[in-house]
Amino acid sequence: MARPTKHERLNRRVRLYDRLGRLVIAAGGIGIIAAVLGIFVFIGRETAPLFRPARVQTGAGELAPPGAGVLLAAVDPYREVLLAVDGNGLRFTDIAASAPLAVETPALGGAAVTAADRSPDGRVALGLSDGRVQAVRVVFEPTYRGGRRIVRPRVHLEEEARLLAGAPSSVVYRHDGGGRSAMAAVGDSGRLVVRTARRRTTPMGAARARASTHDLELTEAVTAVALDGAARELAVGTAGGRVQVWRLAETGPPRLEEAFEPGAAVTALAYLLGDLSLVVGDAGGGVHTWFRVGAGGDRRFRRIHELARHGAAVLAVAPSQRDKQFLTADGSGAAALHHATTEQTFWRQDLARVPVRQLTFTPKADGFLAVLGDGRILDYDIDNPHPEVTWGALFGRVWYEGYDAARHVWQSTGGTDEFEPKLGLVPLIFGTAKGTLYAMLFALPLAVLAAIYTAEFAAPAVRNTVKPTVEIMASLPSVILGFLAGLWLAPRLEHHVAGTALALLCVPLLVVAGAWGWRRLPRRLRLHLPSNAELIALLLLTAGGGALALWLGPALERALFEGGLARWLSAETDLRYDQRNCLVIGFAMGFAVIPLIFSICEDALASVPASLRAGSLALGATRWQTATRVVLPMALPGVFSAAMIGFGRAVGETMIVLMATGNTPIMEWNIFTGMRTISANIAVELPEAPHEGTLYRVLFLSGLLLFLVTFAVNTAAEEIRLRLREKYRRV
Repeated sequence: MARPTKHERLNRRVRLYDRLGRLVIAAGGIGIIAAVLGIFVFIGRETAPLFRPARVQTGAGELAPPGAGVLLAAVDPYREVLLAVDGNGLRFTDIAASAPLAVETPALGGAAVTAADRSPDGRVALGLSDGRVQAVRVVFEPTYRGGRRIVRPRVHLEEEARLLAGAPSSVVYRHDGGGRSAMAAVGDSGRLVVRTARRRTTPMGAARARASTHDLELTEAVTAVALDGAARELAVGTAGGRVQVWRLAETGPPRLEEAFEPGAAVTALAYLLGDLSLVVGDAGGGVHTWFRVGAGGDRRFRRIHELARHGAAVLAVAPSQRDKQFLTADGSGAAALHHATTEQTFWRQDLARVPVRQLTFTPKADGFLAVLGDGRILDYDIDNPHPEVTWGALFGRVWYEGYDAARHVWQSTGGTDEFEPKLGLVPLIFGTAKGTLYAMLFALPLAVLAAIYTAEFAAPAVRNTVKPTVEIMASLPSVILGFLAGLWLAPRLEHHVAGTALALLCVPLLVVAGAWGWRRLPRRLRLHLPSNAELIALLLLTAGGGALALWLGPALERALFEGGLARWLSAETDLRYDQRNCLVIGFAMGFAVIPLIFSICEDALASVPASLRAGSLALGATRWQTATRVVLPMALPGVFSAAMIGFGRAVGETMIVLMATGNTPIMEWNIFTGMRTISANIAVELPEAPHEGTLYRVLFLSGLLLFLVTFAVNTAAEEIRLRLREKYRRV
């Protein structure tokens, strides 16, 4: 058998390398696709729990049998000890062992409990049959022995006062934690008595208390009362369908601030977390929230949110102390779980065929207790970790507390735990579009025109210098550009707004005038000038136009705009000038995008066959006509690809936007104000977002949205590019 020749061995080696190369390239391509799909799956998995429906199911079951006569029920944060109030007072039960706990409680003096109320901070008000109201503070103290947690209840008497001559039908008590408190009791005849107290400690350590009691003479029977957490405002519902809001003073009688009519007899009232929104339940089963709207001293309660109706009169409302969720129950035994901000009703169920007397959220809002009219206590678990999120809340207008109308708002955190999260993504989408638009308005014309000049008009020596120089610009880190834009460019633009605007006029005029003058130079002189003389002249004219504009700017501001254009815009027009604004972003992000667009455009123009240029010039066309009517249409697919790649870079840019704008999620096209983009928002918010919390998952949703938008734009751009390529290939 003949030995293979050197040529045959080389062919075999080449074929082997070719197969290996194909395998490596295929593996790399498949790996990239798998990586992109993996990112998509990961982001989708982190986002999906936002839209999981709420789950409410039976927890520990029935904690008290029928006939127990329970008026109120609550549990400790660990849901191990049950607090129940019946006619004999407070009693505590170990839930796991179903055994009573011996806890020392204040003596009732032989009176029976006829009404009870529990405040969000754990204080309990007992209405006694002799007209007294006793306010106690219940504390659950956990201790650990042998690795086992033991919860010990402690009861402390805080206040006691006689408000009525007979047994109250309902009571309410609130303490602000700083010495101010208020209690109210409703008699059988609808009479309402309010007591306010203030306890102060002198510098010597002595305690001084001052209290005042007032009888509110109302023309209609009182059917519901609610106190805010600061003990400064009392809401009173009447059988005539009115809600009166009273201001409680430390001294002096309460003052009626406002009255409004929900439309039916008021049967339940409760302040939501933060004490800004008031939930009203009526005899017709209606459930709605009200809060003050207006400016200054003319703020009035207005019906804001309408929730799902009940089939019977609403008898109980229980607000959550974690968010804007609340429970409602009616006279037919049905209960429902709502969220005020999003107007959702997550769950509704008939608990029993008897009225629900009282509802209480567990301290961690992971369950609730329902006290039925027959004295039973039912325990339920709640699994609803993201109640603030709906498609409407993310992409629609929402009426938030303190606002005068429904708006698109992004404000994820606040100064207190009572803050109402505002997770509208529309301001971020708007900010992304705004920043991208101004960056592309600056970058796209300059990059494309520069590419046309370099490829079609510049001398080879100039092209060989300009193209690598511009491509080196693409290597500048975004953080450096953002740093320079935020700390160097933005302050200078603020003091030269008029000069910057004049530059947009002066530079083109000088360049056009210079081009006209260049054409008028003798041909012999132009032939003897260096090949880069034209480019140097253009650079000098551009610099001269900018310098002239900056020199004329202050004079123009002094003549037309007293105090400067930026201050004049804020004082005389509706336009506001922020130091870090979209004008800065246009320059900085445009500077980052120009190299990408220029390089790809120039390559596309240079790849057009020289025969087409020669043919056009031979037929008498000028170089400009050849460039714009022959070369540019043939290179249009590449130019379009360059524009889309630049668009993608601008959409996803983070550091420049983060450092060169105020990151304010506002919605206005004013070029002199900032914005917040999706990418910058993720960079700002994600490090502080609680893991797997609502904000954490909403940020992943915004990332998924950005991923899908760029994917859709790039796919559409590629389809358009292929069609353009096919169209002009036939020319």
